[in-house]
Amino acid sequence: MPNDRYVLQQLTPIEWIVVDTSRGPGDPYRTVACLSETDGSEYDTIWLQDLGLPATWASPQEALQAIRLHSGRPTRIPSRKPIAIPHRQPVRAPAFADGAAPSVA
Repeated sequence: MPNDRYVLQQLTPIEWIVVDTSRGPGDPYRTVACLSETDGSEYDTIWLQDLGLPATWASPQEALQAIRLHSGRPTRIPSRKPIAIPHRQPVRAPAFADGAAPSVA
């Protein structure tokens, strides 16, 4: 089943945006990236969400495919059992006769 969560929308003949369809129309995180053609074979990307992907692509479709592949990966490492910390008795202050505090000389 293809990942249709992200779609490419052409705004002008040289500009596209990648939209996250799982977010509502008023959500500021709905737009993931803006792509614009710099010359006939390169497209620069302005990332609106940090995905750690390159800023230059051969085509808008290539950028969309990379976003879809990236979104299929887990975003965090599964939790593991914590490392046990050895427990020791607390250090106790020595008791003084008659409850007096030690004198500082």
